[in-house]
Amino acid sequence: MTAMRDEKLEEMLRSRRVEPPSADLAERIILKAQAIPQSQALPLGQSLRRLFAEFHLPKPAYVLAGTLLVGFLLGFNNPFDTTPPVNSVTSPTAQAYLYADEDDL
Repeated sequence: MTAMRDEKLEEMLRSRRVEPPSADLAERIILKAQAIPQSQALPLGQSLRRLFAEFHLPKPAYVLAGTLLVGFLLGFNNPFDTTPPVNSVTSPTAQAYLYADEDDL
């Protein structure tokens, strides 16, 4: 049954109409190829500059505002005035270094 389908497909492919290419096809291909800029071998420094130009940073004001917002959120979620229980033995936290028992100079 598949041999019959293969023969039918081959017959349909042979009977289809094939249009000949136009006379100026080669010229059109050459003209289009000349219009496309060719890739050049770049030095390492220039290729790195192009690579880093792809990574645009947002405006500095947005970065600063976002950093401050994240800092405020972390500060409210982790208040400084909490003290660990007296009976627990833990390593000192980063907050312990912020409030030293020293007078102002």
